[in-house]
Amino acid sequence: MVISCDRFLDGTSRYHLTLALSTKTLEMHGLVSALPGEVREQLTAALVRAFDEVEAVLKPHVGAATPSAGTSSFGCGT
Repeated sequence: MVISCDRFLDGTSRYHLTLALSTKTLEMHGLVSALPGEVREQLTAALVRAFDEVEAVLKPHVGAATPSAGTSSFGCGT
């Protein structure tokens, strides 16, 4: 199961991010799937707050980045 949020950091489609919460075991999938609707909404709200923090760090640098070939992993479970 994946719960994800998408966000554009500017008015174009160039700075698009996805923040995702992904279950990796059957037990965790079962736990998240069984949560009542209001608790799943709390999870989504927590992801949005985390995304707000990520955006606050990145947004001052939008436009200054140089496109690179390939992707980078920052140790976030990838």
